[in-house]
Amino acid sequence: MLRLGRTVLTYRGCVRWSAATTLAVAGLLIGGGITGAVLVTGTAAGAIGLGWAAFTLRMIRLAPSCPGPGGGSGPGGTGVREPRRPRPTPPGGAIALPLPDSPPGGAAATV
Repeated sequence: MLRLGRTVLTYRGCVRWSAATTLAVAGLLIGGGITGAVLVTGTAAGAIGLGWAAFTLRMIRLAPSCPGPGGGSGPGGTGVREPRRPRPTPPGGAIALPLPDSPPGGAAATV
């Protein structure tokens, strides 16, 4: 929608909600002009417009495609690490449940 360097303003909304917001704001402003209550209806129209902008417009900062002069990760996600292996013992706050002495239903292999 609008690009400012590496920052992009995008529209993430539905056309129907935008049309409904436009009609509501126009109705409030026209009604306020007819009745003479422009301050009250203008404030309500501004609140509706700000709510619409907060829910539908997003500012996104684009990531550079290549590393800058200071280094960094290159293209292709080379800076993404592989997931770690799980630890052999549970963490300190985990609750260990004891194994039953004789399981119901017969013998079971315990490792």
